[in-house]
Amino acid sequence: MKKLIFIFIAFQSFSMRADTITNWQLYKDNKILFKSNEFEKTSKIGIIHFNDNFKSLNFNIFYDFFGDKTFKKIEFIVENKMILSLTDNNDARLSFNIKKEKLNLLFEKYKNVEIVLKYYDKINPKGIIIGRLKIKS
Repeated sequence: MKKLIFIFIAFQSFSMRADTITNWQLYKDNKILFKSNEFEKTSKIGIIHFNDNFKSLNFNIFYDFFGDKTFKKIEFIVENKMILSLTDNNDARLSFNIKKEKLNLLFEKYKNVEIVLKYYDKINPKGIIIGRLKIKS
């Protein structure tokens, strides 16, 4: 009987973890560039054209277990070198808003280069790669 209870508890624990996959999306204004999760994160690329007319990029991450105010940071990385770091401090469920003006350096200097996006917050203090951006001419 003890083995049966142990198997049931182990199965329930596995099921709960499988149901709590963290999902996120990156938008250019209201148009989605990509959506991803912990398993697909390295395969997602958002394409931005140099002359695109938009006001901001908006990153949304959804935690079904966390909604507190938290420190957030996104790093833009090229060839393992951080080229831009932006921070925010607000509710975990609110978008991380990145104004286009803050991306001008990327637009000028990193055309046709894959830029890795790494996100940090209270739940991910070591950071997680959320996808990649490519700026096309």
